[in-house]
Amino acid sequence: MEASYYIGIDISKQRLDWQVNDSQNNSRKNGQAANTPKGIHKMIGRWKRGNIRLHELIVCFEHTGPYGLLLATILEESGICYVVVSAVQVQLSLGIRRGKSDPIDARRLAEYLWRFQDRLSPSRLPSKMLLELRGWLLWREKLVKMRTALINGIKANTLTSQVADLTEINEQMQLQHDGLTKQLKLVDRTIKSLLHKYNTTEGQYDLLASIPGIGPVIAGWLLVYTEGFTRFDNARQLACFAGSAPFPKQSGQKKSPDRVSRWRCQRLKSLLLNGVHSAIQYDPELRAYYERKCGEGKHPQSVRNAVICKLLYRVFAVINRGTPYVKIHQHEAIT
Repeated sequence: MEASYYIGIDISKQRLDWQVNDSQNNSRKNGQAANTPKGIHKMIGRWKRGNIRLHELIVCFEHTGPYGLLLATILEESGICYVVVSAVQVQLSLGIRRGKSDPIDARRLAEYLWRFQDRLSPSRLPSKMLLELRGWLLWREKLVKMRTALINGIKANTLTSQVADLTEINEQMQLQHDGLTKQLKLVDRTIKSLLHKYNTTEGQYDLLASIPGIGPVIAGWLLVYTEGFTRFDNARQLACFAGSAPFPKQSGQKKSPDRVSRWRCQRLKSLLLNGVHSAIQYDPELRAYYERKCGEGKHPQSVRNAVICKLLYRVFAVINRGTPYVKIHQHEAIT
């Protein structure tokens, strides 16, 4: 990813701070722009007026969710190469740094892009259908949290009702709970509809749903995080991202047991753990594996991480093969 100019952009809700460095990592230009379509186009215009050809530059900014979505869209429309990176990855790569401000962060992003240009790959926006699916999955997650909070509140009030009359409060909370339950059912239907629409062009949802332990929510988040299985090359990479792949820990003669990294996607890890409980219950092969490893003295959480890896290898197997998962134990029972 060699270029003549390396641009770092720090994104906030209302403003963009940018820094332009040349091929020798020398500062050339910097400035600010509004995080609006007009402001972003003005920023690109300033680059052009500074004799910077758009095909000679690379832009780097941190993953900030919806705040960076507009910037990525306009950069793609303008034919500008850009890289979206993790904030933690940038902080850890540049060593000990003192002081922080938006212009300083933009300068550090430009330096990071110049320093690691040989390791970075251009980013692309996911399809609009995946963005829509992600929005509905996030909304479902919020509804589940609100309903859980109401359930816990009703339980707490039930105990308090032994000394104080909270009947009316509980009735109102129960009404809200019932309303959220109905809304969740509608959201689940919408998510399944979106998955089937995506399935008509890619055929990936049916493949994922054929695997025991992979339901609509897990399948949806897998499609979102893998960007339709274009972001990761193999199951090991996805397992590292989810935080279920073990890594060695050794120094000299001292060797500790292999452990998973704390750097992980917590949402995906939690969802896959739920999938593990379902898979162990309904898949005889995984249930036998889980019971055997626990019987050998392995820690249950370590075995669950191993089952997650097995699920992810099955996921990539059906996606790469293009055929549904085959339940071997059923075929053995028939033969």
